[in-house]
Amino acid sequence: MNSPSRLIAVALLTAPCAAHAVALKTVPAALNPAKAYVLVEYKRVPNPMAGVPFSAKYLPQMGGLSLGRYDPALGDIRGLGKAAANPVADKRGAIEPFQNRPVAKTETSLLYLHEVEPDTYVVMGWANTSFSLGSYTFEAKAGTVTDLGIISAEPDWPKGEEPKPATFGSVFGAALAGPFAKSRPVAPSRVSFRPRSQNDAPLPAALPADRIVPVAFQRGATFGNYLGGMVNRIEGVNSGSAEAPAEAAPTGQ
Repeated sequence: MNSPSRLIAVALLTAPCAAHAVALKTVPAALNPAKAYVLVEYKRVPNPMAGVPFSAKYLPQMGGLSLGRYDPALGDIRGLGKAAANPVADKRGAIEPFQNRPVAKTETSLLYLHEVEPDTYVVMGWANTSFSLGSYTFEAKAGTVTDLGIISAEPDWPKGEEPKPATFGSVFGAALAGPFAKSRPVAPSRVSFRPRSQNDAPLPAALPADRIVPVAFQRGATFGNYLGGMVNRIEGVNSGSAEAPAEAAPTGQ
């Protein structure tokens, strides 16, 4: 029998895309004062097979952040679980899944700009992992661009259990073995944020600098695993020292 969380995850994944926020491909000529905007930059991951002929220098961006509209008082995603009594009033989805539509990019970075409803948001997860065991919340206010800064993600392997990096030989061997190839182990993800610096990708000139505000994260948000994947804390449970830099550290417990 399917679990309730599994059924919720399927329903969310099959809901119409129009129910979600918009990942903008261009900066609008004027920001909508009734909407909020979320800005975040991903650093592209080098391809370990880049030396192989015809291989790309960087891996494709296959996954990213999922955000959720959060009720801090009830301690859950709005309309779900403990916050079932507080659904989103406009019938939009409470979960904003990753959309791979960067507003700008460089050789090493991808910049995303999301148009969302003003609300309290939680960083729900990254790719295959839900941060339901403990994550960060932030306020996205109408008429402003909340800059999450630069995000870094990596597998949260227990110390000493990291698998060996893939090589051309191992990939070629797995391709030959087909369905009989041994599956590589999988770990949940962890992420960290740091403030934007002058060494990062330049922001689009059309983005009004006076509307951009740095994020003010709050720690300690927990919620149900509505993404249906692995679970973790946002900073990881195995890293031992996955704290954000002091100048970017979230407040709260």
